[in-house]
Amino acid sequence: MATPSTREELKQYCLRNLGKPVIEINVEDDQVEDRIDEGLQFFQEYHFDAVEKHYHIHRITGSELKISSNTGAFTNGEIITGGTSDASATVHSANSSVITFKKHMDSNDIANNNVSSSFSNGETITGNTSGSTAVAATDANLVTFGDVDNRYVTLSDSIIGVVRIFDIQDTGGGQTSSDLFSFRYQFHLNEMPYLTATSVINYKMSMQHLQLLNDMFVGKKPIRFNRHQNRLYLDIDWDNDDLKPEEYLVVDAYRIIDPNSFTDVYNDMFLKRYVTSLIKRQWGANLIKYEGVQLPGGTTLNGRQLFEEANQEIRETEEQVSLKYELPVDFMVGPG
Repeated sequence: MATPSTREELKQYCLRNLGKPVIEINVEDDQVEDRIDEGLQFFQEYHFDAVEKHYHIHRITGSELKISSNTGAFTNGEIITGGTSDASATVHSANSSVITFKKHMDSNDIANNNVSSSFSNGETITGNTSGSTAVAATDANLVTFGDVDNRYVTLSDSIIGVVRIFDIQDTGGGQTSSDLFSFRYQFHLNEMPYLTATSVINYKMSMQHLQLLNDMFVGKKPIRFNRHQNRLYLDIDWDNDDLKPEEYLVVDAYRIIDPNSFTDVYNDMFLKRYVTSLIKRQWGANLIKYEGVQLPGGTTLNGRQLFEEANQEIRETEEQVSLKYELPVDFMVGPG
């Protein structure tokens, strides 16, 4: 029990620090749990040992429409229209039970991700190219909007900050090295035979120049992250397939280390000290309500002294963490 490895052991450690079981700690169990939550939140927000750098891989999702039957096969890329709702979308893929789509439009040809403006239960869905039809299912969750129509990516609760996304190459801008007809591919093809015979300085300078041109004419894709929504907004051209369903996005982020998975977190000296002080302050706050009341024998409760001592301890711990153990503010984007 000297080295806490669970939440309960941390709680008992802090209470023993305050005098339990020799003296009674006048703090209700729910109050203790609240103070532990408060301590963990501070630790995770400000101490670099509570977070880790994380490369989050996310598979872009398309929107989905459930169908109960279909005649023929929809063509990828064709536009489908609802016979009743007059909503439309572009097919990404389809099978006998689900149509995966993107670029959703309501009956007024306005892009939105409002379910009430989308396809209706039981209506006929028609493809404008193939002529195929399908009947929309009768389901409370008939339509589920994906990343492309939402225009944001939902991240895990554990992610507290986003630094950047790795470059999204423009497949139509001639910047990818995998496109046979791109300038970058041809440059690599022409330069590669000379790399073994000449210095790499010219190659390095040329690559830097290409990167400069890319930064000037393509630029970095702006991002916005709000931790309380867990949404990463990408200011890209979703309509022209900067990102398509089933493609992958790599996010450079910071995430919280889960103390239940990495139990050594509960034994961090700052966390133990901070939670102890928080419980002590709660103890003092509880006793202040009885300040001036004499107990049998003429003794009085001095809750204010406990409260003020705890406040001083909390300020010192927060200052020490801020000065020595907090990540620089420009490392992360968010929480917004």
